[in-house]
Parts: sequence; C-alpha cells; structure tokens
Amino acid sequence: MKDFSSLKQALKLASIELETSPLAPNSKIPLLKGGNGYLDATSDKAILNKMFSNCPQANLCLRLDTSHLIMVDVDLHTDQANGFKTLTELNKKGMKLPDDTYIESTPHDGLHYYFKAEVPIHDISKAFSENSGVEIHTRFSSVYPSEIDGKQYEPLDGRTLADIKLAPQWLVNYIVNHDDNTKKPFITARYRNKMYTGKFLDELVNGASTGNRNAFIARIAGKMFAVGAEADTVYNMLLVINTNFLTPPLRKREINAIFESILRRDSQPQFSF
Repeated sequence: MKDFSSLKQALKLASIELETSPLAPNSKIPLLKGGNGYLDATSDKAILNKMFSNCPQANLCLRLDTSHLIMVDVDLHTDQANGFKTLTELNKKGMKLPDDTYIESTPHDGLHYYFKAEVPIHDISKAFSENSGVEIHTRFSSVYPSEIDGKQYEPLDGRTLADIKLAPQWLVNYIVNHDDNTKKPFITARYRNKMYTGKFLDELVNGASTGNRNAFIARIAGKMFAVGAEADTVYNMLLVINTNFLTPPLRKREINAIFESILRRDSQPQFSF
C-alpha cells in the first residue's frame, strides 16, 4: 500500500509549482476520460482535488516540460539492453549522471534521474544507442507514490522533488543536438498570393525562442482576438502553441498572465468620435 495518497503528493508538489495529474491505478494511462493526457496537469489545488476525488488510489503523473525538467530513465530490460552498463560506459567517457539530484527507483528495478534544464521538448526513446536501456523524457513521467504491480516508485536517500539539481552540460548538449533521423516530407513551394490566414499560420509555426516568447504569445493572442475567436479558443490555442512552437515553453502562469492581459485589453469598450 502507498504511504499516502497521490492527491496528497500532488498538493505538496503544487506548493512548489510542479504540475501533476492523475493516472489510472496500477498503470501509466491518464485517468481522465476525454482529457488531454499530461497536458491536463495543473498546480491549481482546487482542480487537483476535483481530479482525484473519484479515484483515491490513482497513480501520479508529473508534467516535465512546463517546469523545465528532464527525466533520464535507466532500465534493465535484458542483458542486451542494460541501462546500468550504459551508465558505466558513459562514466568512462566523462559523461556521468550526478547522483546528488532527485532519483527514484522504479517498480521494475530501474532508476529515474531528474534534472533541471531548458532544452527542446522531445523525448529520446533510445538514447545513446539502439539497445542502451536508457530513455530521456522531457514531457511527463510517473512519479512517487505511483505503483505498478504492487511496487512503488520510491525516492532515494530521503530526497524530494525540491532537491532536483541542474543537468550536467553534456546531457543538455546531447538533448539539444540529438537527431532522431526522421526526415520531413519533401515540400515544394506553392507560389500564390498569400492571404492573412496563411501568413498567420506561418508566423504561428515559426514560433519563438528565449527572449522573444512573451511578446510572441501576446502578439498571437491579440491577432486571434482581433479576428473574433472566443476567449476559450484563444486560451487553448496558446497552450498548444506554447507546448509545440516555443523553445523552451513558457511556464503556464506566464501564459495565464499574458492571456489575461490581452483579454482585458480586448474587452475594453471602443469609442469613436
């Protein structure tokens, strides 16, 4: 049995601005039917209470991207895919995973290392080699007190998620420079008069990087309001844009502040003289 409920842990993590959501008991599957998976994670305590109210034995999902967290998953799947052997080989090359950060043991005898860093949001399912037994996650992960087959994820050395350390630079460089060898389809230019919507979509997908993200989100929100989009539509689109087209994404509270500012401005009565 769990030492305490996932809801209690979720509320504790909300106090340090970490976003969580419920998973179905004994699984990594999102609990909320018709929801948006890990994108439903929140640090709003009232919403968390409601999410967990009908399932006290739910597992717990931690959203990583909005908090600029990385989780390195070290598994022992087979003798050929042995994550611990991979760590040993990395150590020999001076690429050591620090052990003074927050680490959890997993129900299947693996380890989850957690670090802080601003990196592109993409998971690497076969990090370092085809059968390395190591994965890198930047979107979400299952965390304590979740359990699978009666075994919990367990924090090591009495640490908490408040003890997460900065990622080593070699790991940041690896994630930033990782090429998953997937190729975009061949795209031919279509030369025609580009309408407003086409220009807007191009601007949206081009996104923005550090230093320009707040202004970009404000500009996009203003344009959506200007063409008559409903407030809910604008807000949900901003969350999608933030996750997919900003590097790295803004924190959700920053998105909320920008949205509320543009909404107030858009709601002001317009006078003509």
